[in-house]
Amino acid sequence: MSSDVPHRPVARRLTLPFTGPTSGRGPATWGQTAIRRALRALEPDDHQFNVDWGGPVDGELPLDTALTALAGLMGVHDSLRTLLHETPDGTYAQELHAGGELDVHVVEADDAEDVAAVADALHQELYGRPFDYAREWPLRAGLVTRGGLVRHAVFTVSHTAVDGWGLPRLREDLASLVAGADAVRLREGRAMCGPLEEAAHQRSRTALRRDESARSFILRNLAQAPARLYGEPADAPADGPRYRQAVLHCPGLDAAADATAGRLGVTSSTVLLAAACAASARSADRSDFVFQVMVNNRFVPGLADVVAPVALESVLYAPDCTGPMEALVPRIWKASVNTYRFAYYDKDRLTEQLRDVSAADTTCWFNDRRGVAVLPSEATDGAGEGAADRAGGEGRLRWSVPSDRQGGTTLALHVLDAPGGLDLSLTADTTRLTPEVMAELLRTMERLVVSTDASAPADGTVPR
Repeated sequence: MSSDVPHRPVARRLTLPFTGPTSGRGPATWGQTAIRRALRALEPDDHQFNVDWGGPVDGELPLDTALTALAGLMGVHDSLRTLLHETPDGTYAQELHAGGELDVHVVEADDAEDVAAVADALHQELYGRPFDYAREWPLRAGLVTRGGLVRHAVFTVSHTAVDGWGLPRLREDLASLVAGADAVRLREGRAMCGPLEEAAHQRSRTALRRDESARSFILRNLAQAPARLYGEPADAPADGPRYRQAVLHCPGLDAAADATAGRLGVTSSTVLLAAACAASARSADRSDFVFQVMVNNRFVPGLADVVAPVALESVLYAPDCTGPMEALVPRIWKASVNTYRFAYYDKDRLTEQLRDVSAADTTCWFNDRRGVAVLPSEATDGAGEGAADRAGGEGRLRWSVPSDRQGGTTLALHVLDAPGGLDLSLTADTTRLTPEVMAELLRTMERLVVSTDASAPADGTVPR
């Protein structure tokens, strides 16, 4: 008997027990507190800060092997067994559990072509809703199987448990566990294995001195920064979204940035940051600019292997973003050295101090996410295509509509890995930057890097 009704994949929810070597309760870390407050400000759209990873599985991976490795991962990383609670005084406390049970979604696909579609549907289910930070384990796991073997893994992690720079460690450890590594041995030799140990370190004299130095640096930079980078906001659109996201695919931009960095004796991150400062300043019709720059912070002693929200923002104020890139890049390098150095601090204490100082515009963000993240969505809404066409888009500029809840951000500029080059992603408030201005900002940033590389002297010398 035939039927026109499509076959639906069979889904199961397995309960996976896990154990870890430690438990305890203590104050939240600086990073946990900062991201939890940011998530609260975005409610009920805080799921947009969820961190996703996973992908197709190479080779033949039995389901039991995958589940054993996943249980081991929960044991290796304390942050995956940690819940965050709000205290009566408005701060946060973390609770590390020694064990528990994790729900794992397992979906059997019909055939090889069906695996990607099933994985995408599973991703939407796991990623598209906020976590219950006080009651839900900060990891959601899904496995797509075919013929009893795992073909695709889908994971969503709460941002309270990991930042982008922590993902490589998760990936490496899961791969080692799948290959048969022992979870206990993976933990051995690591200075810190989770945020409870990090919180204890943050009460040390060394950490408190670092905190004080970082807050002092940020306050000095903000004292020089303008109170408003862009002019008075226009009226919010009555029949459209306030925030838009534009993504410009830039073939060869990574090679151009590397070449310029090598010639000028800096890193490619500095070159891209300099171009971002120049392009953003032009979009605001001014010569200076100030960015909140996200900093990995894993160069801080003890934090190299920590899977937790360790990254924090620091302030880069560039008083002069004009002139050729050969002159701008060294200036940005000098300014950024301390920006990266002074980014590990107690944000609650900084917020308290900021109440007594003049306002500065801290609504523009820069984040170099190469090596740790990919752009999760390329969905377009069709709007803004005119702006792309007028800027010479040729299909390289994609538009989408994020949530209108962006925590008061004016713009957030991200650099991401992409096939054959880089993606420049810009999320902006259209009452401050029109789609045309957004498109031109991205193209200016690309053009500055590429043209600087193209105009380099054949002998590699740096023009005076």
